[in-house]
Amino acid sequence: MQRRTLACSFSAAVSRRRARRRSPAALLGAALAVLAAPSAESAESAPPPRDDRASLEEGDGRPPLVGTELFSAGVDLEIAGRTLSYTDLLSENLRTYEALGVPMPSVRGELYPLARSALPVLRDLGVALSYARAVGLDSEGAGGASVSTSWSRLHAGLRGRFRPAGQAGPVLFATGGLCWIDFDVEPTGDPSRDAASVSYVTLRLGADGRFPVGPVALEAGAGYQAPLSMGALASHFREPSAGGVDLRLALAVPFAPGLEARAGASYTRFFYDFDSEPEDAFIAGGALDQLFGVHLGVAYHGY
Repeated sequence: MQRRTLACSFSAAVSRRRARRRSPAALLGAALAVLAAPSAESAESAPPPRDDRASLEEGDGRPPLVGTELFSAGVDLEIAGRTLSYTDLLSENLRTYEALGVPMPSVRGELYPLARSALPVLRDLGVALSYARAVGLDSEGAGGASVSTSWSRLHAGLRGRFRPAGQAGPVLFATGGLCWIDFDVEPTGDPSRDAASVSYVTLRLGADGRFPVGPVALEAGAGYQAPLSMGALASHFREPSAGGVDLRLALAVPFAPGLEARAGASYTRFFYDFDSEPEDAFIAGGALDQLFGVHLGVAYHGY
């Protein structure tokens, strides 16, 4: 009987020692379980990762970036000029033409209809439109008389954008479309003056870019214009051919959400080649038609 009592006491003591040994492990396991439970809940409730464009659209405290907008619109006041000269001019019935300091208000806009979609290419494909018209322009006619003159410019085309260095880097653009440039001098009956009239319809292919520099941005672009029609000037010569190039530079300075002030310059050059013969009424080897201007304006980007 005494042996059974000692055996039971010994077994109880061993059980108590084993329980004490297991207690730290059990406590540690319970603590880990408590810590792991919130982590799992957080992982389940965490939102899926978003791309930069999505976060910009939904608003996360960062300002929207140019190159992701749905549309943009701008107005400018351009001070424009034009010079027309001839090369290898052998006839005396043609004269050069010059118009400087011409006020030319303009409007422009771009629209990217799928900018808010997740389609990686189509969301950056849009349309561009611009129009400018000179005001208060007159030419000098015979005897110094004033001759009514009009000058307008229209461009419409497709425009694609690409950000090679991400949302905050430069934005590159490719453009293809049609340009109409109409410079019409009221007929005077004097071919030497009437030849200054042109009516260009061109197919334009161009590339340009916007490059952030601190709080401002620089813009630069160039294009080639293939004339589909040229107007009165070309009609005075035998077998005329022509081509055109254009350049532009601009500085954009943001001053309010979505708004920026702009200043820049543009230059367009049309070069002609004529196959004149000695018996022709007008004899010249070619012509150079240059259109240029500087502008100030404001633009708005909508997101």
